Amino acid sequence: MKKLLFAIIGAGLLLGSCDKEDSSDVNQQKIWTSYEVFYNQNDDKTHAIARFRFGGPTGTLLELTDSTSANVTYNGTEMPYSNIWGGHHLEFAGSQTPGTFVYTNNDGDVYTNSVPSGNTIAYEAGFDTITKGSAQTFTWDGTALAADEKVAVFVGSWTWGEDALFYTEDDGATSLVMGVTQMQNLALGTSTVYMDRKTEVDLAEGTPEGGKITYTYRPTNVQVQVVQ
Repeated sequence: MKKLLFAIIGAGLLLGSCDKEDSSDVNQQKIWTSYEVFYNQNDDKTHAIARFRFGGPTGTLLELTDSTSANVTYNGTEMPYSNIWGGHHLEFAGSQTPGTFVYTNNDGDVYTNSVPSGNTIAYEAGFDTITKGSAQTFTWDGTALAADEKVAVFVGSWTWGEDALFYTEDDGATSLVMGVTQMQNLALGTSTVYMDRKTEVDLAEGTPEGGKITYTYRPTNVQVQVVQ
């Protein structure tokens, strides 16, 4: 569940492993593609990530190793491969949207996809306490969710397992419910709250395997007191 919901603890992205293959070794029409632009207000940086997998979203990770025959760019800048990010990655200062990914495969086919426009989100003023013994409504400061949008809120301390994750993708939602069952593992005392708002749509241009393109916005984390 936590991986599905944006891997919200870490950088906001599901980091890949170092196990990968050369994209030139596979059928180019069987490559599934994932693009993401992630803006993190905590450090005022934007990350653009392009991942390619053979056969679908859980398939073997691929690297575009020969830029003369296969490459991917974001807003015209070629994206090198990063083992840390498990894909081709660029980092920018500040917000870098709108943006466009252009992928050229080993057969010379070119696919162009623009990042969907995403909405910002923030914590309501005065949000500083979570009472784990009773359910509560968490309302964010921002527009209601539209189609293809999701919000996830993660609460955690430095101790593994003392955390909780809350999530909604209901059209028109402006809040979510923090239930007592989800909060039962929270440690009393100070915890950090992370929140992501994500817009995800199908690719406009891609192979028959398809793919996704997303925009994720994370506001500055907040510290809260967890009480009984």
